[in-house]
Amino acid sequence: MSHITAIANNKGGVSKTEVTCQLAAALARAGRRVLVVDMDPQANASRRLGVEWDPSAPTPTMSEVLASAQDGVGEAAVVACGWDTDQAPEGERIDVLPARFDLINRESEAGAVGAFRRLTKALKGWTDAYDVVLIDTRPDLGHLVQMAFAAADSVIIPCDPSFDSVEAALRVRDFVELHSADLMNPALHVSGLIITRRKMNKEHDYQIEGLLDKFGDLVWKLGGVVRLPDGRELLNPNWIPEWSRFSEADAAATSLTAYSDQKGRETVAIYDALARVYTARILNTKKDAA
Repeated sequence: MSHITAIANNKGGVSKTEVTCQLAAALARAGRRVLVVDMDPQANASRRLGVEWDPSAPTPTMSEVLASAQDGVGEAAVVACGWDTDQAPEGERIDVLPARFDLINRESEAGAVGAFRRLTKALKGWTDAYDVVLIDTRPDLGHLVQMAFAAADSVIIPCDPSFDSVEAALRVRDFVELHSADLMNPALHVSGLIITRRKMNKEHDYQIEGLLDKFGDLVWKLGGVVRLPDGRELLNPNWIPEWSRFSEADAAATSLTAYSDQKGRETVAIYDALARVYTARILNTKKDAA
């Protein structure tokens, strides 16, 4: 049975989509089959995974999937990751349920009976072909995000160490605690918080202390000694740093493995560490509970 994780924060610019795409890549490198569901009308996850909507040859996306409100309908809209597999072979183990800008039209349908369960229904009956389903969400707590929460088993919160982002992360945590039952998903819980865009300054030190105080063991630490492919060892940082290579990969719509230089290997090692934490904290815990 697949595990479904929503990637969420009430604030934009905290690397939600980067975490979604590069965690998918790292899990795929570890041999997992991954489905990425793009629930953001900006469709950045779709583009970064190499999926572009062609108006001359239109295909169904999340907007049509949700509008149909039918069990299992999402399977017909799934496409393969578009990465060059010579550069990023893990792309062969990633599929995408893509979005485009008109997904925002589904937001206005929140008042329809059962609308918050449309994603749950769309994923019904076919996602067990995947080990992990990652849902990229909008930077809010509106109807599209609530659909993601209704369908998910767990929530991960990416958060950069800034005051506004920390406050937004707290809103996500509190929303899940207060409203999971309202979404007919009382078992939903926040499984982790990932610190992103870390800069070496006192303000970030202070905000990280606050996150550790407010979230405790839910803050995932990635640190440890990582052996690079060339045999050298890297002392991995606990947090995802603010490095330009991450934004370069996002802009180029590719995996970090496409970069074979030293910085590329270090960024891959960071996300591979995140995948190991995800596996230990979520997948192995789920298996033990079964």
